Amino acid sequence: MELYQLRTFIAVADEGNLTKAGQRIHASQPAVSAHIKALEGELGVTLFVRTPRGMQLTDSGRGLKDKAEVIVRAAEDMLNQARVFSRDLTGTLGIGLNTDPEFLRVADLTERMAEAHPHLRLKLVQGPSGVILRDVRDRRLDAGFSFFDNCYPEVTAIKLAEIPVRVVAPAAWADRVAGKSLDQLASLPWVKPDMGCPFMVAFGHLFTGANVELTDYVEVDSEDVIRRLVATGRGISILKQADADAMAREGSAIICDAGPHLSLNINFVYAKCRAEDPLVRALAEVVAAVWGDAPLCGCQAEKAQSGRKTA
Repeated sequence: MELYQLRTFIAVADEGNLTKAGQRIHASQPAVSAHIKALEGELGVTLFVRTPRGMQLTDSGRGLKDKAEVIVRAAEDMLNQARVFSRDLTGTLGIGLNTDPEFLRVADLTERMAEAHPHLRLKLVQGPSGVILRDVRDRRLDAGFSFFDNCYPEVTAIKLAEIPVRVVAPAAWADRVAGKSLDQLASLPWVKPDMGCPFMVAFGHLFTGANVELTDYVEVDSEDVIRRLVATGRGISILKQADADAMAREGSAIICDAGPHLSLNINFVYAKCRAEDPLVRALAEVVAAVWGDAPLCGCQAEKAQSGRKTA
């Protein structure tokens, strides 16, 4: 019996699908099937039955899944303890990036990690906040950044900062939006974040309490697409303060002062069960240093520090 077979067993049980399980453990579907078949042969029991709804655990499979998780966790704990005894941390850390690397201070992060832990390799993966949170929970990623509030009890989220969000309009619309109230702006075309985009949370607050309904809009799931569509004159939207300022400087957008104060939290996330993992602890310490050294304004710095202490 091999650990990789147990990891495959757990992944198939969690996902209920061979393809999704393969994506989770970075293996092909035939390899996943082979792992399960070999494990069933060694154990002498059938672990799954195929149904129209996917791979379902048998009674034996359900009874053995908990045992498999204990064994895999014990092996990981042993590896973590060995890393503690070792002077140099080695291995690879997969980190999910939910927005542009400059905003996340990735250059500073990678430089500090290289200096402090030269034998650690970082694997940076771009993705939406919701996917990063799920992948951290499912151990497909070691850690990551997210704009979404954490909804998983298996995940620890450390608030790094509160990010101001601004309403922006195409630069060519300066005359159309000048002096307009939020109600008046609502009658113009908008680029609306969809439910998969973290900006939807802030967008919902924008019209809270206002008797306004957008009728002309296109929905998108990416802040990069929002930037492009605003710059090309498709409509009004919301963006991080830093992006809004950059677009205003380059002349592709203007910032509108209508509406309430909006903000998002930027969070650093990792699985709770990895809290004592030396690799994750080393990364968390460097992330805290990178964001702690940043020139945050008073209340934001205080909140970021509070988030680190209480997470």
